[in-house]
Amino acid sequence: TGSASTTLDEAGCPCAMFGPVRVQPETRYTAEVVVLVTSLGAKRTEFNAGKRAKDLLEIKGVHHKIIDFNRDARQAGTGESENKAISKLSEDGKLRSGTNNDLILPQVFIDGQFVGNATDLQGLEDDGLLDNILMRKACPSCNSSRRTPDITECKRCPACWEPFQEILPGEMTIKQKLQEFHDLHDDVEYDEDEEEEPFEDDMMHSMTAMPTDMDGRSRSGYGDARAGVQYTPEERAILAAAEFQISDQVQYWSDSRHRWMCAVVDNIRLKDCKVVYDLNCKRGAQADKIKAYEDAEE
Repeated sequence: TGSASTTLDEAGCPCAMFGPVRVQPETRYTAEVVVLVTSLGAKRTEFNAGKRAKDLLEIKGVHHKIIDFNRDARQAGTGESENKAISKLSEDGKLRSGTNNDLILPQVFIDGQFVGNATDLQGLEDDGLLDNILMRKACPSCNSSRRTPDITECKRCPACWEPFQEILPGEMTIKQKLQEFHDLHDDVEYDEDEEEEPFEDDMMHSMTAMPTDMDGRSRSGYGDARAGVQYTPEERAILAAAEFQISDQVQYWSDSRHRWMCAVVDNIRLKDCKVVYDLNCKRGAQADKIKAYEDAEE
């Protein structure tokens, strides 16, 4: 029923597409953001749309509470808060369904108000409206700027009279996410030789310099400024054969900590004619110390 799409980290928590925090949340965004998604890979359209919504919020540094409708993922992890959110939204009649009563995913709620799907969220960002909503300076429903940032002082919009009500007050908080972020980055490791030496053009070529995408996927990361590098056919063949892609979530074996760590591939490049990976917790990681999430429980 989709458990193959969801794996666990060392603490027994779901990693899947909703893995470690990569961007520190900004405390100026005080509104509660709840995103209903599915980590069930078989629902490819909903899965990808949920990832777009999550990526937009993470890039902006917005703390958001992911509610996974993949029941196996919730049962495998700490799903009590998620189950509570689903029950509350259902009881309040806020869950949106399409034809045949199929639940529409993703769904985004800000301070308890439904703002739409991933496309609607991107529209608010493109129109320059999202920041004020997230800072509780504007109403998510009518965009009125008469709202006070203090939700305890004004629980309804003075313009449209829609209520502001957090779905999970005091749970899955930004404080917890900030701690998770700091814990993750306390584990960052670097190769001493790479910190002391600059990246040499004849030694290490960034994958981002390749003029074409591999399998239609964008390759962006370290070394954007060197996009004019020309690759030899041999280099192209080596990079094309890389097992992991940029933005893939993987497991990295840390010799210093003697354990596997959740990681994200930030860049792929060549060093001494061999593929190395720049991870969010390790620069220049060798391929033999990386494995896919599907192998994490072995």
